[in-house]
Amino acid sequence: MKHVILLGDSIRLQYQKPAGEKLKGIAEVYGPEENGRWSGYMLNSLRFWLPQMPEPDLVHFNCGLWDMGDDYQEGRHFYPPDLYEETCHRICRVLRKITGRKDLKIVIATTTPTLHGDHGDILIYNDILKKVASEEQAAVNDLYALVSPAKETMLGEDHIHLTDAGIEAAAEQTAKVIRENLL
Repeated sequence: MKHVILLGDSIRLQYQKPAGEKLKGIAEVYGPEENGRWSGYMLNSLRFWLPQMPEPDLVHFNCGLWDMGDDYQEGRHFYPPDLYEETCHRICRVLRKITGRKDLKIVIATTTPTLHGDHGDILIYNDILKKVASEEQAAVNDLYALVSPAKETMLGEDHIHLTDAGIEAAAEQTAKVIRENLL
């Protein structure tokens, strides 16, 4: 049986269990119970999380909304784009180093949209993720493209987290992308 680790923010916490159910018989899915928050937090937490899980055949991660967040109302990103890019590269390198697998399969999920105004920042950060994925030979799970056309039905009252329909769609697509990259 293959082992898959899902890492990420609260959106990942929403789709992890249903994605794991869709992968039954193909892979066992693991992930920390903790919210991965922003990219720097995730990077630092890898040393604590990974030893508690089986050696993965594939790691899927997402981060971004926290990185884009306003830095304590100072009008700037919590993690500016250049630091975000560097940190996402480091996440990929550290995943390979900790697991001891230079050939570790990695899938990076794009940040989902919100119902809050302009998505310019989300698109910028998602372009960074796609660039990192290309440079790190990682696959992309484009959750933004999935949710964006139906965001009114896929995003909940808080304008950020997924509804049941959004969770189902994200779980289905995540399981599909993982299957394609495991086999």
